[in-house]
Amino acid sequence: MWSEVRPPTTTQVREAFGTEVGELRAHPGGFEADAFTDGRWFVKLWRQQPDSDAALALTVELAARGVPVPAAQRALDGSYTAEHLGRRYAMFPFVEGRPATENDTEAIAWAMRAVHDIAGLVLPRTEIDEWCIEALRDRYDHPWLDGRRDEVMAGVDRLEAVIERARAIDVPHVVCHHDLFPHNVLVDRDGRVAALVDWGTALLAPREHDLFVALCEPGTVRFLQAYGAERLDLTHLEYARLARSLRDLAVRIRDEVDLEGINTWGFDGLRRVDADLVLARPFCDV
Repeated sequence: MWSEVRPPTTTQVREAFGTEVGELRAHPGGFEADAFTDGRWFVKLWRQQPDSDAALALTVELAARGVPVPAAQRALDGSYTAEHLGRRYAMFPFVEGRPATENDTEAIAWAMRAVHDIAGLVLPRTEIDEWCIEALRDRYDHPWLDGRRDEVMAGVDRLEAVIERARAIDVPHVVCHHDLFPHNVLVDRDGRVAALVDWGTALLAPREHDLFVALCEPGTVRFLQAYGAERLDLTHLEYARLARSLRDLAVRIRDEVDLEGINTWGFDGLRRVDADLVLARPFCDV
């Protein structure tokens, strides 16, 4: 899907961060970035928009509070990123661990609860505003949506209505990662969370805006029980769950990448929304 790229050189890293690195080798990246490591440092090279300095500074604050988050290194110019091949990259300590799986449901839930229990962090509050609505309306005629356009527009209409309802419901706001799926969690040999990564979308938001991940993975009930979920707001859960599937659909249509992911991350999830909410209902204040 993406062409291979070279990592920044040791000289580039030294001049940008004042840090000595060894030979940087390719490391499994993600949808938004390429990654490299020398076994001591981890370099994340964004393909498009990098995380903001505020989001990267948050990793430093979380690490200082004992949360297992690799802290971004500050560059010599005072920012947290540097340029390479017309793209921005950041540096983090490398953390040994394996990507989490559905077998690590309880560990992820405990880690999420620990983040939600943090108090006193200054972060922007969510505005519950979804770019994917306009993006999908503008691309209604895209050939990748052929035969399924009415289904997409029904989802968009539903999301607009849910947003209006959610904005009228006042619930507590906590530090939310917004994408704490297993692929953003590393686990050590003992099954403990070693690192929570990718904090670029963190905001103060209703806890439901994080807990929706429990609805998207096997083991929904186990996750919510391990978290200690109770008196959740079903409308905010519906918003977060529905918005995620439509975002996953929209980003692939907008950038014309990962056609297969339109089904696995978009339509498949969109068609499970109501069934997923049924599983969450016993934990909600309804």
